[in-house]
Amino acid sequence: MNNIQIDNNKKILIIDTTTYMYRAFYALPSLTNNQGNPSGVIYGVINMLYKLLHKYNTYHIICVFDAPYKNFRHHLFKNYKKNRKSIPENLKKQIPHLQQIITFIGIPIFMIPFVEADDVIGTLSHKIAKQGYSVLISTNDKDMLQLITKKIKIIHTNNNNIIGISEVKKKYGISPIHIIDLLSLMGDSADNIPGVPKIGEKTALILLKHFQSLENIYNNIENIKHIPIHGANKIFNIIKTNKNIAFLSKKLATIKKDVLLNVNIKKNINLPFQKKELIRLFHYYNFDIWKKKIENNAWLPTKT
Repeated sequence: MNNIQIDNNKKILIIDTTTYMYRAFYALPSLTNNQGNPSGVIYGVINMLYKLLHKYNTYHIICVFDAPYKNFRHHLFKNYKKNRKSIPENLKKQIPHLQQIITFIGIPIFMIPFVEADDVIGTLSHKIAKQGYSVLISTNDKDMLQLITKKIKIIHTNNNNIIGISEVKKKYGISPIHIIDLLSLMGDSADNIPGVPKIGEKTALILLKHFQSLENIYNNIENIKHIPIHGANKIFNIIKTNKNIAFLSKKLATIKKDVLLNVNIKKNINLPFQKKELIRLFHYYNFDIWKKKIENNAWLPTKT
């Protein structure tokens, strides 16, 4: 899909819902309904979405889920995300009803087989912003910082801080796009991206402040010996002998912006709010406060 059209000219919130699920799973007690079915993840994620709906007074939210399939990164590097544990069974059981509730609220869900959620988010944010709309991505993944532009910002899931270009430059001293190069050098333990051995964040940032990108580092590799850094010759040798792993890491760290999305966002950005279905599921899960809010037409924010 090449052209994404959106009726409203305000902001679009894109939710890294997998991050929300794990946060709810580990942060909240093991809640169950009256029938003993787990409900903590459902409650936690919906509660966070409810707060976002009201804080930003918007209906324009998209939830993105990771599909349970390997993607191209696993084929590039067999150890990609190898350190990740299998999804806990207690969490897995809650996903179908969580997705039902999200859809009944009127929020579209994107989950594409064999495509990582990061790449779906990257494509959505890029294409929506290209049409002139403001995008907020709610996540706590460091690699998402590469997506930041004048039109795209990050809401950090843990503290709700909004991160834009200036915040990235202030913290790292580099532009958001070069977060890819940073991860290429230092690696990313969360996704098991190897990076260059013995090159940590501090050294990687010094190199990038001098050379800007991984490509420029290798195009000017002899100059590493002359930068004011302790052990410059040793760093030169490490960088020189690990070119392949550095560029493999860059491929792994780069979020795609060209995923084929076979969904017409104009038609699906605002799904119908299904009051009866929500009341039924909130009753089933003993979410009585939310059930009352829906019955009193007080669950959604007031349209402006």
